[in-house]
Amino acid sequence: FLAMVVYAFLLTLILFIYVVFAWYTIDNFEWAWVLTGLLGIFLLTCTYMAVGIFVSSLTSYQVISAVGTFIVLMLLGMVSGWGQQYDFVREITYWLGMNGRVSTFIDGMLCSEDLIYFPTVIALFLMLTIIRLHAIRQKQKFTITLYKNCAVIAMVCLIAFVSSRPAFLAYADTTSTKQNTLTPVSQEIVNKLDGGLTITSYVNLLDQRYGNYAYPHFIMHNRVASRQFTRFKPETKLKVVYYYADPNEGIPGRPSAWQQARRLCEVYEIDSTMLLSRAEVDKMADLASQGYRFIREAVRENGQREWLYDFTGRGLLEEGATSVALKRMVMKVPKIGFVTGHRERSMYGDVPYNMGYLLTNKWHGSALINQGFDLEEVTLDQEISKDINILWIADMRTELTPEEESVLEKYIQRGGNLVFMGEPSHREVQNKVLNKFLGLDLTPLLAGPDVRFKGTLTANVLAALPTQRAKELMPQIKSSYRIAHENCAGVEEVENKGFKVEAFVTTDTTGPVWTELETTDFVDDTVKFNPAVGEISKVFNTVVGLTRQVGDKEQRIMVTGDADCLSNNEFVITRGVSAANSNLLTGCVLWMSYGELPLNMQRPGMSDNSVSISMVWYRIFKAGFKFGLPILLLGCGLFIWFRRRGR
Repeated sequence: FLAMVVYAFLLTLILFIYVVFAWYTIDNFEWAWVLTGLLGIFLLTCTYMAVGIFVSSLTSYQVISAVGTFIVLMLLGMVSGWGQQYDFVREITYWLGMNGRVSTFIDGMLCSEDLIYFPTVIALFLMLTIIRLHAIRQKQKFTITLYKNCAVIAMVCLIAFVSSRPAFLAYADTTSTKQNTLTPVSQEIVNKLDGGLTITSYVNLLDQRYGNYAYPHFIMHNRVASRQFTRFKPETKLKVVYYYADPNEGIPGRPSAWQQARRLCEVYEIDSTMLLSRAEVDKMADLASQGYRFIREAVRENGQREWLYDFTGRGLLEEGATSVALKRMVMKVPKIGFVTGHRERSMYGDVPYNMGYLLTNKWHGSALINQGFDLEEVTLDQEISKDINILWIADMRTELTPEEESVLEKYIQRGGNLVFMGEPSHREVQNKVLNKFLGLDLTPLLAGPDVRFKGTLTANVLAALPTQRAKELMPQIKSSYRIAHENCAGVEEVENKGFKVEAFVTTDTTGPVWTELETTDFVDDTVKFNPAVGEISKVFNTVVGLTRQVGDKEQRIMVTGDADCLSNNEFVITRGVSAANSNLLTGCVLWMSYGELPLNMQRPGMSDNSVSISMVWYRIFKAGFKFGLPILLLGCGLFIWFRRRGR
């Protein structure tokens, strides 16, 4: 076996030659990552050889030995799915499975479980080989050989169980960006979770996506998917609850939930007694509010509860969504007050011109409610609560009463942050508020020919561009190319109210844009600039940011001339031009919350993106690796063969 290990090392050494070449020619080469992958390949090769030695000890026929080796390797790939319905058995069989072991190394992660796995499996087959050879030479009784084999297998099972315990796992991420590890923001949140934590996955047999969480294989998949978090909080308990519930039960002619569940149990070959009924599972969690879909619930030792949504549909424990939910347990999160009472856009529902999709849709990962914000509706007939961090007014259509103006004025004077979304069709009402408190005015409707996209957009749809200042303040729109505005007004400063006003989004300068005062039908009518009727053509600001110092806090206000840019309709309409309106929202709330939310999950980019070798030397080395290295190996082989033949 040691001779074969040396042979495996020589095979790996050939790959190492390429690593050395890359090390000297690629700037900031990820040598630790690559060497980790080579280690995985080397250990896998040694494991194959140990299996081959064991099978060779069973027969003297080489063909049978070769076929038997492939069969054993196939079984090692399949064993991870055996006995998954039994608690202890699934721990052992899943650990014995070889599938995915090397991919951990190739991904740049060293895990103690994998480092123990390969030497243990190698030792297992070598011990079985030794026992087999002793049994043949000493003609031992079958029972004695069986006892020895069982003892070795039992020892391996013990090692498997102990080494897979979260408390005993150790990790080393060899990538420069630590892409296999939670970001520092997430680590900070997890470290603040004092006491016990239980994460329960609720799986509904009648869920359309049940196949992604099917019993029993999802139980171990859930454990693997949670490793990023259990690595930093190993005492976390993971549970999976299977139940059956039909939210539409009771509709005439529809089978009962139990009838549907019993039929599916036969299809999936599941013991129906393990399933909880709707009444039983409702006592454990309020799953009715989640539509009886797949969901996880995190419960702290002190009784705090938070839902963990799966936006992937594959049962993964996403870092972003999970960290946000856990943060709500340990930190106070910003609260947004959405103003109602004057026919504003609603933050609920899927009506085209409301904003439920990006604000309160619990099944949309980018919605503010899933980014960690608390949202509630407020009115201006009473003082705004002190715990409101951001006040949001979206397309106010009727005038405020003097009392309501007083409430809004007190909120602005105390330094509260504000988002005001206007519309050109209601500018007369909205300008009274903007002019009085912020010194701003909304212009009439903006229009202009679509020069950049050659007529793809109608004249009332503008592809506006984020300014450099906006990209500096809001990383989310740093790479955004354009913001789509349909029926948009410009935002102009008409009086200095003590704020610093900065443009965040401006109209495109590729073609002219003006305040359209005549045309209302932008599909069939011809739109032309007519200064004779008072139309003005220039570069307009469509989104502006206002700041000023109030005490020890910087007050931040954002005003847009378009409320449709964040409406539900904006994210279902097809114009043939891509836009990044959702990035504008996340950038806005990040700025408003002083960088607290959404959580910054970005990692530094890879730095090994340039080479320090000329094309001439590249061609030389290419020829050397393509022809020179094979010829060298062939020559060494022939030399050894002739030397041995001469002896």
